Amino acid sequence: MRRLVWFLLLCCFWGDALAQTKLSVRGAGKLYPIALPRLCLASGQSDAVREIPAVVARDLELSGYFNVIDPNAYIETPGKCGGPDELAYSDWSVIGVEGLVRGVVHSAGSRTKVQLYLHDVQRRKVVLGKEYEGDASQMRRIAHRFANEIMLFFTGQRGVFGSQIAFTGRVGRFKELFVMDMDGSNVRQLTNDRGLAMSSSWNPTGSLLVYTSYRTRVPDLYIIDVASRHIKQVTKGPGLEIGAKFSGNGTQILTSRTVGKEYEIVLVNLDGMVLRRITSSTGVIDVSPDWSPDYRRIVFCSNRAGGPQIYTMNADGSGVRRISFVSSNYCTSPKWSPKGDRLAFVCRVDAGFQIFTSNPDGSEALQLTSFGDNEDPSWSPDGRFIAFGTTFGRGRVSNIAIMTNEGANIQQITFGKSGDSEPAWGAVVP
Repeated sequence: MRRLVWFLLLCCFWGDALAQTKLSVRGAGKLYPIALPRLCLASGQSDAVREIPAVVARDLELSGYFNVIDPNAYIETPGKCGGPDELAYSDWSVIGVEGLVRGVVHSAGSRTKVQLYLHDVQRRKVVLGKEYEGDASQMRRIAHRFANEIMLFFTGQRGVFGSQIAFTGRVGRFKELFVMDMDGSNVRQLTNDRGLAMSSSWNPTGSLLVYTSYRTRVPDLYIIDVASRHIKQVTKGPGLEIGAKFSGNGTQILTSRTVGKEYEIVLVNLDGMVLRRITSSTGVIDVSPDWSPDYRRIVFCSNRAGGPQIYTMNADGSGVRRISFVSSNYCTSPKWSPKGDRLAFVCRVDAGFQIFTSNPDGSEALQLTSFGDNEDPSWSPDGRFIAFGTTFGRGRVSNIAIMTNEGANIQQITFGKSGDSEPAWGAVVP
C-alpha cells in the first residue's frame, strides 16, 4: 500500500541510486526437534487434549527455532496418561525427538485445568512445568502462554505468541481492517467503512488502532477500539492524512499530511489539532513516519534527493540523514525495530519490491526477501520477527506472512483470495 501511495503522490523521474553499502543474505540454523502428542484426559470431556498441542505446535513452527516432528511418526499411544516415571523416553529418542511436551487435562463443568510439561528426552527429565485453568474459550490462550514459556526456556526471552496482527483485507471492491492472532487464526473484521481502510497502527497498550480511511472519500485519520469497535474521527478538513503512529503515552499521533502541494510530517492530538510541523519543505514529499522506541527520533520516506529514500531525523525535525543505500532508486515503508537496533524498509530490486533491514545509520544492510513483491514490514513486539505483505511470486494477490528478522522461516498466515496487506503487529495479550 505504501507503494500505491507513492505512485499517487509522485510523478517525477527518479534519479540514479547513490553509493552502496555491503549487502548480504542469511539463512536459518539448526532446528530443535520437538514432539507434541495428544494430552492425557484425566477427567471429563474437553477438546483441549487436541487443541492445545496443535496450537503450541503451530506457534513453535512459526518461531523458526523448532522442527515439530510429524505425529504419524510417534510410537507412544496418543493421549497416554501416566507420570514421568512411566514415560518410555526410548519411544521418543528413537525417532529423533529431543524435546517432548506432554500434559494432563482435568475438565469439570465449564472449567478446565491443564498441566503441561516439557521433557528433555536425552536427559530423561522434566525441565519445565506449568498449570493453567480456564473455560473452553481460553484454551488457545493457555497454549500460547505455554509456547511463550518454551521460548523463554530455550532462548532466554519469552515469545510473542498470543499477540495480534491488524491488517487490511479486500472485501468486494472495498478494503477493510481486520485483526487476527499472530498465527493467522481467529480473524475478525473490525471496520465496515465501505471505502479504503488502511495503514493501521496500534497504541502502546494494544487496545486501539489509528488508521486512514476514505469512508468520506477523503483520507482522514480514525481511531477504533478493537474490543468495542467504536470509531472516532481524528482529522477532518483540507489536509489529507495517510498513515499514523501513536506517541509513547498514546495522547498524540505522528502522521504525514498533505495540503495542496505541501507534503509534511506533523504531530497532532487526538482531536486532530496540529501541535507541531516536523518537516516542511516546498516541493519535497515526506511520508511514512515511524518513531524510534525512545520516541526521540523518527524514520521516514522522502524524495528530497530525487526518488523516494529512507531518512532519519530527531523528533524536532533536525539532524536529517539518509540511511538507504542499497542499489535502488525507490525505497519506502520504514519501520523502527522495538529494540531500536535495526530499521526495516522496502526497496525496488530483483524485478520486484523486497524487504531490507539495516542499522539505524544505514550500515550492514541485509536483504531479507528476493522473489515476488514484499511490502509493509511490521516488527513483532520482541523484534525477532517481521510480518509483511507478499505475493510469494505467485501473481498479484498479496497475503500476510511472517519471517525471522534475518529472513528465515517465511510462513504464510493468511490465505485470502482477494488480497491481504499492511500488517501491524500489536502487543502480547497477557
